[in-house]
Amino acid sequence: MRLREVRAGDVPRLAELLRSEFPEEEHLLGTRPETVVEVARRLFHGSTRVVLALLRLVGRPPFRLFVAEEDGRLVATTLLNFPGRTGFLSMVVVDPAYRRRGYARRLIATASAAAARRGRRVVALDVLESNGPARALYASLGFRPLRAVSYYAHDAPSAAPGAGRSDGLRPFQRRDAPTLAAIAGAAAPAPVRELFPVRPGDFRGSAWAGRVFGSQGAAWVLDRGRGPEAYVAATYSPATEAGHLSAPVVGSGVPAELGTALVGTAVAWLASFGVPRILSRVPDDDAPARSALEGAGFRPALHFLTLVRPSS
Repeated sequence: MRLREVRAGDVPRLAELLRSEFPEEEHLLGTRPETVVEVARRLFHGSTRVVLALLRLVGRPPFRLFVAEEDGRLVATTLLNFPGRTGFLSMVVVDPAYRRRGYARRLIATASAAAARRGRRVVALDVLESNGPARALYASLGFRPLRAVSYYAHDAPSAAPGAGRSDGLRPFQRRDAPTLAAIAGAAAPAPVRELFPVRPGDFRGSAWAGRVFGSQGAAWVLDRGRGPEAYVAATYSPATEAGHLSAPVVGSGVPAELGTALVGTAVAWLASFGVPRILSRVPDDDAPARSALEGAGFRPALHFLTLVRPSS
């Protein structure tokens, strides 16, 4: 087995693995294979490669994408990024023909060591609640549950009624970010807040990621004259059929119908792109966010557990 980082030529094989081994997620996302190559072209474009190389030199790469090869064939992969105070693993996947040979363990160990070098004392990942074999593997590696999260789906955005009441709804402004970070942070359980602190920068998006994925975005707040009380952001990318909403941030004292109207505004914006569905990842313990989504026509679609363990 040979472990290395991703190359441009790996992209078609990576896309094949993800489509075949994450069927439930892929059914919802609807990744467009023809756009994966374009995303890879942008990612490995000269100017982007220079930026990534410079970030790596100063010890702050935005992500690490590891792959495992056997006899020249890419057979496993995992993605590491660095939200909050963790190293977060996703896309942990092994070709079925190569399972039970330790590939997942080696990849997780490699990614965990990279996270530790970046100063992250904890690594985290999401696993489908229904995926018994994966949960057993992660438990054997020392992962423990942190919180339950769900993907919510809206299956008919074009038929949604729209925003409804619009009292105080307006576009997000950068100066809203500190207040929104305080609202979101106060609502999170203490163990989650410790590992994933909410920062003002989390609300400002990433122009770099937008260029790579060809995405467009918009965000709105509820402001009834006392500053922002609720927030949601929408993202459209041609890389997937589905549009995406951030988890709504809904402060205490916000009427349910206004939270729903805020989400409805984002749904209407995404519907203008003709998306067949919209997804939002929301913690199960965030009742106001779930209520706002359900009021706007979303349903729980997939249930995950976020697991954590020390990085070394």
